[in-house]
Amino acid sequence: MTAVLLTRPLGAEDPLAIFLGELGYRVHAVPTLATEPVRVAAESLAGFDWIVVTSAAGVAALPELPTGSRWAAVGAATAAALAERGVTADLVPEVSNGAAIAAAIPGPAGSRVLLARADAAAEDLPVRLRELGAEVVELAVYRTVEAPPDSRAALAEALADPDLAGVVFASGSAVRGFLGLGGTASLPAVTIGPRTSQVARDSGFKIAAEAAQQTTRELAEAVARAFPSEV
Repeated sequence: MTAVLLTRPLGAEDPLAIFLGELGYRVHAVPTLATEPVRVAAESLAGFDWIVVTSAAGVAALPELPTGSRWAAVGAATAAALAERGVTADLVPEVSNGAAIAAAIPGPAGSRVLLARADAAAEDLPVRLRELGAEVVELAVYRTVEAPPDSRAALAEALADPDLAGVVFASGSAVRGFLGLGGTASLPAVTIGPRTSQVARDSGFKIAAEAAQQTTRELAEAVARAFPSEV
């Protein structure tokens, strides 16, 4: 059976891990990064025209979800996380990245926009929104922890699997965390998009496939292209 190593924070509960298992893969779900919520005051979320959330972790970290703002979610999973807390996303771009969100927000000039996301998030979204005339406030609602020590033993076990075909990365942080835990760049990599691919290449990985869009299904399809399942 073809084995793959999945590095996203949710581990075995990740929908991608479950889906790949249904497709006939043996999945080693080893988080190479973890998230820690940052204490956020409820009043810091007030008074914005738009609140942008870029992950389900960001939604979970918010103390409450203000009803006076419109909400933009980076993708379907983030929108679903909002829905679980009783908020319907007003905007979910077709392409799951920062540039697409900036382009999709109607009439950003003069709008107050809150970006609720990780402490080390990419700068493309706030830069583009400010270019379009928005007043942007960046609020770190969780921290990304690379190479969590609790994953070291599980990673060593996964790397010892003789059927391991490759590793799946959904962020540059996951790449760095993988290497920090003792992983090797000799494994072929499947990535969620161009930015993650670049980090992986810079770290010495060969990219076996890249997801056409930043969704769980597209990432699973990239895995299937790179490493055909042998049940």
